[in-house]
Amino acid sequence: MCRSVAFESTRWYGKDITKVHYSIEILSLLCKKENMEEPLEKQRKYIRKMKILLQNVSGVEWLYAYYYSLLEKLEQGKVVKEMEDENLFLCLKAVADIKKPVWKRVFSANILKNSKKFEQEYETKIVGILRNYSNLPDKGEMTDEEILKSCGILSYAQVLEWKGAVVYKLDTGKIIDTSDFSYGTIINSQTLEHSKPIALPDIRKIMIVENKANYENMIYEKNTVYIYCHGFFSPKEVKYLQELEQLCDEKVEFFHWGDMDLGGIRIFLFNKENIFPKLKPYKMDRESFMERVNRKIGICLGEEKRQKLEKMNVGELEEVKNCILEYGMEIEQESLIYGC
Repeated sequence: MCRSVAFESTRWYGKDITKVHYSIEILSLLCKKENMEEPLEKQRKYIRKMKILLQNVSGVEWLYAYYYSLLEKLEQGKVVKEMEDENLFLCLKAVADIKKPVWKRVFSANILKNSKKFEQEYETKIVGILRNYSNLPDKGEMTDEEILKSCGILSYAQVLEWKGAVVYKLDTGKIIDTSDFSYGTIINSQTLEHSKPIALPDIRKIMIVENKANYENMIYEKNTVYIYCHGFFSPKEVKYLQELEQLCDEKVEFFHWGDMDLGGIRIFLFNKENIFPKLKPYKMDRESFMERVNRKIGICLGEEKRQKLEKMNVGELEEVKNCILEYGMEIEQESLIYGC
């Protein structure tokens, strides 16, 4: 079979020329004449580059999986536009190398020498890669900010908010007792980093509340700490709450009150696995579910969520999972506030 390179139509001596055929063997000469890199050599160069990158990220599963997918496309002879964007690879390596949380614009300034460039040009790409290739068990329900936060890139101040008596100590030696703050306490990112909980006086119950309206509606009780969840806790919050859990004796009970949907189930499982091993669901049962359904309150379950939920092992929330699948409805926590 004759191999050739076809050039698009041009006009020559008053006639339409639709194709000019050249032997493939002179492709390199044509590219040289046009000051272009030969496509085949460029493909080989990119393949060599990906193989080197794969060797250097063998311990980072999500990045290895992504790089391997690019290598497969290259070896199939496909055009991989990502290979032409060196900044993308700089960002990916920097994300994989993060050891402690960093502000998004500081990250951008350090890596791209422009504090807004990451947000403007690369954030969506990086989040998409993390959604497709990371092993975060809850990535399907996480926001872009939560995806980045899970890797250590912060776009806003991390705060931990609770109602109840917690005693914590700043690294300056100052001791603070929040039992007098009956309407709630909020500590910011720096306080999370420079303090440590040291006591839970007379506390017998700790309850995580997923949604803000429900948390604000909670009435202060002397022996209870209510913790506002706001979705998935950040790394700093997780560490702080793990230290809080270590202060609890065997009589303390742990509860989680959240949405009866795929996201709420995932958040409960995350908190149980990573923070409070004895965590139990609160108002996340068939009775609470049916009370809402009978009043025609709920959101229709999408097919994609149904498929994900069917495959999940949800532990204590099996009853809620079955209700969601049976009735094809999801219940948001806010609808369980008295009077809704």
